[in-house]
Amino acid sequence: MQGKDQLEKFILENRESFDSAEPKGDVWNDIESKLEFNTPQVQKSYVGWYWKAAVFLLLGAVGYLLVDRYEVKPANEMEATTVEKFHELETFYTALIANKKERLESEESSEGASDYLQVEMQELDEIYTDLKELFMESQPSEQVMERLVHLLRQKLKVMDSQLEIIEREKLPEAMKSELSETSM
Repeated sequence: MQGKDQLEKFILENRESFDSAEPKGDVWNDIESKLEFNTPQVQKSYVGWYWKAAVFLLLGAVGYLLVDRYEVKPANEMEATTVEKFHELETFYTALIANKKERLESEESSEGASDYLQVEMQELDEIYTDLKELFMESQPSEQVMERLVHLLRQKLKVMDSQLEIIEREKLPEAMKSELSETSM
């Protein structure tokens, strides 16, 4: 420790002479030659960084693609418009069906015809409910929507035929015979 204190003391006392002194030219050339010798190693380290950056970018791109592929996406625009279109059609046909149902309930019909109508409507309703559930949950496509609309039209057709039967029953006997002759 004492040797260290003496060195510090010597440096502090002779500091001005150290600051004004310059190294010899050979010493500086020797330092420069060593620096130039180390320059290729610096370039090698840059190449190593390039590889590291390339690997990092590659891993980032692969990660992005995996997340993008397996990410749960909302329904696309076409499916959304199909669902909106279906809701409009369903509202329209449901209103028509409700109107026809009201007319049927106000008319007095025979028990057999009423039972037939209820069974037919119940079957159509069950099929419609199952298909609508499939449509809303997993397959909002045009084809499934067309099938749903077809079922709604079938319900209307069944109700129309029942109303037609009720209207025929109200006709006088002479008109009934004329209708049966013209339909043959």
